[in-house]
Order: sequence, then C-alpha cells, then structure tokens
Amino acid sequence: MLPNDNTNTFLLEINTPAGTALARTDEVARAVGDVLAHTEHVVDYQTFLGVTATVDFAALVRGDILKSGTNLAQIRVNLLDKHARSESSHEIVSGLDDAFIPLRKRFPEAKIKLYETPPGPPVQSQVLAELYGPDYDVLRAAASEVGTAFKSVYGMINVDDSVTASVDSYEIHVDAEKAALAGIAPAQVAKLLHDYVSGFSLGTLHVEEAREPINMTVRLARAERQSPGQILSLSVVNAVGQQVPLSSIATLRPVVAVKPVYDRDQHPVVMVGGELIRSSPVYAVLALDNMLDNKSMAGEQFTTANLGFNDAQPKDMKDYQILWGGEMRLTLDVFRDLGSAFIVALVLIYLVLVGYYKSFVIPMIVMGAIPLTLVGVFPGHWLMGQAFTATSMIGVIALAGIVVRNSLLLIDFIIEYEARGYSVSDAVIEAGAIRFRPILLTALAIILGSAIMVTDPVFGGLAVSLIFGTFASTALTLLVIPLLYFLWKRGAKLAV
Repeated sequence: MLPNDNTNTFLLEINTPAGTALARTDEVARAVGDVLAHTEHVVDYQTFLGVTATVDFAALVRGDILKSGTNLAQIRVNLLDKHARSESSHEIVSGLDDAFIPLRKRFPEAKIKLYETPPGPPVQSQVLAELYGPDYDVLRAAASEVGTAFKSVYGMINVDDSVTASVDSYEIHVDAEKAALAGIAPAQVAKLLHDYVSGFSLGTLHVEEAREPINMTVRLARAERQSPGQILSLSVVNAVGQQVPLSSIATLRPVVAVKPVYDRDQHPVVMVGGELIRSSPVYAVLALDNMLDNKSMAGEQFTTANLGFNDAQPKDMKDYQILWGGEMRLTLDVFRDLGSAFIVALVLIYLVLVGYYKSFVIPMIVMGAIPLTLVGVFPGHWLMGQAFTATSMIGVIALAGIVVRNSLLLIDFIIEYEARGYSVSDAVIEAGAIRFRPILLTALAIILGSAIMVTDPVFGGLAVSLIFGTFASTALTLLVIPLLYFLWKRGAKLAV
C-alpha cells in the first residue's frame, strides 16, 4: 500500500499470558526499558502498565481502546527528530527487534511487539489471517498451527492470535436451600465478594497536584485476598444481623475462565496476525497462502480464498476457510479502485477526443502515448529501489492526462499543416521538429517539479512515476505518435 515513513515515535506493546500478575508484567516492561535507555536516538519513553498508551488512529483500528489488564503494558518511545539523525525510524525499530532477542529468551512467555506509525490507512495487522468455520474450538486449535506458519516467513514479527491463554479461575456455588435457611439471598454473596475483592467507591478526593479527582476505593488488602480459602472465611450479615460464614452456604470449585469469541460480519472468526519488518506483505501473504491452502489443521481441512479483487465473504460456514485481511486486503481494494478510476479516465479522455476530432481513430493514436509511460515507470522504480505503491499508481493516472497533451501538440500541428497543403510525410517531420521545444519544456517542468518528492518515503513513488514516465513517454511520443499517424494515413490512401 505505502512504504514505511520516517517518524519521530513508535509504540512497544508487551503481552504476557492472561492472568499474569502485574508485578511480572512490570518486570518485563522494566527490562525492555533498560534496552531502550541504551539505544541510540531514543530521547525518552513512557510506560503504561495495565492500560494502553494514549490512543491514536492506528491504535483505534488495532482495538487498543478495548485492551486492559495485568498482562498488558505499552511503551511510547520518542526518537530524536528525523532531521537530526541519519537512521530512519524503520531502521531503528529493525535494530531494536534484534536487540530484544535476549529478552525474548529471558521471558519466553512474554510477547514484545513493535508498532510503527503507518504512513497511510492503519490496519489491525499488516498480515492478517481470518479463520472461519462451524466449530470455534477447531478454529482456536488451528490458530497455533497458522501462527507457526507465520513465524516461518522471513521478516515476520509480532506474531499473535486472538486466542487467549487458558486461565485457572474459581466459581463460587451458593447452596440456595442453606442460604434461604440462613436468611441470606445469593445476591448478597455476589455483592460481598465484589466489594471485598474488586472494591467499592467512597467518592473522589481533590488534590491540588492532581489534574483529575482521585477515586477512593475500599477493598481487602492484597494479602487477604490472594487464596481461595481466604474468600470462604468471609462472613455475610443476614437480615437479623447475624454473621454467617460464607463456607457454610457456598462451595468453591476450580474452573477454566471463559475465553472471548470474536466475530466479523456476524461470522465467528479467529484471527492470526503479524507485522513485516524486512519485506513486503505481498510476498508474505502469497507464501502463506501456498503453505496453508488445503492444509489439514486440528483434524479439519482448511482452504484459503479472497486474494482476488473482490472482498469475498466465507462461502459456506459448513467449511473451514482462511481469508486474508490486513494490508494485503487494503492494497487490493485500493488498487482495484484506482484501476477503475484509471479506466474511467481513459474512457472520458477518448470521448472528449472523439468529439473534438470527429473521428474514432485519431483519439486512439493520441492515446497511444499512455502505454508508453509504463516503459519508464517500472524500470524507474527498479532503478530507484522504490516499491510500486498507491501513490505510484496515482502518478500513472496523472501521466495519462499529461502525455495526451503532448500527443495533441503533435497531431494538431500535423492536421494544420495538412490543411495548408503539405504532404503527410512533410507534416509529420515538421511536427516533430517544431513541437519538440514546447514538449521538452513541458516534460522538464514536470520532472523538475516532481524531483523534490523523490526522497519522501510516502510520495517518492508518485515522483518516480512522474519523472521516469514523463521522460520515457516524451522521448517515445516524438517518434511513435507521428509514425502511427503516418501509417494510418498511408493505409487509408491505399484502401482508397
């Protein structure tokens, strides 16, 4: 879609398994901070423990606004201004990914993710596999195998899925008969546990040094609410003021906490995502599509789909499917729309020229210069080491109007000289000689005007398309367009 931009900030996210104590997550975050403190070009950083950093547009699309918990930490890192350093932010992030290898071995349960600020529309993950099927447990089981395939792709980082870890929990079962005999309603037990464990608010405290009022919460000390046995030792007050031990009316049993179920367009889905730091998502998705198509995972056969220009939905929820989202889907949609706009532009240009020349053939000759731009566009991208991005496609569309103008200068001159009595061959030769200067000046204006964008990470593709496309089309238009007109006229005379 777009290449990596050179920004002054990026985000780090630390995920430990669900249920991990906040102190353990803090330990990982402090170790990451030690690495950042010794990293060149890092000015400062701020750690957000248990909550997300200030949410920007990219974080909103990733769903950060819904994240919180003792297993989460985010670090916002600020870099030296991009004009004061030689390395781009992408190169710094790439170096940090390698620097975190020892930490990943030291904390194997933790996932350390690096998120760069996207230069264009943000996505949930650069490479995103969406697993659909009738049995959600099968999808969860298959996600680990899909994640293994993701990790085998060159340059893939931040590999994660939407399947949370299995967390041991406890369920308190209140014996309704015993509770009724003791004069206690089950709702009392629920409120008691909530107030003692989660706490209840007494109000707010206003402090001059604080920007916001401080919420005052009352609950049991951590040491008194760490084990299940301590919960059962609590007492409930019945209607007559008697203290009834919770253990006399309730039992505690271990269970596995319920995991979240995600859906997309009302279809249950499990997502596996990853980011690429040294390659293009196109190559990664094609490689993964080849690896995962018709592969048996979790005892079921999965097929891949939607790599065409149509945003396909799961064809049948009776089958197991993998659809591709993320930047690949966005890129396909954008190029589909830009391609459609290009076709519409060509049709409109043709209709205008037909009305102007009152001919169906001359407009085709005039528009013959448009394909000539591609002779310069793609070699130019290769020569400059620039990816063909959405802005490059915009440059190609813009070139369609530019090169048609050059063709019009030649064709109008030829027709005018023919009207004065010149032969076709003389008119063609004179057109190339006399119109060379205005065509060259037009091309130079475009090339020099676009040159200032060549070094820009985002708009460099637009500049390369305009510069090399204009250069190639200008050189070829002076030869090809007059020649096509001459051959058409000669063929018309021979037919007569």
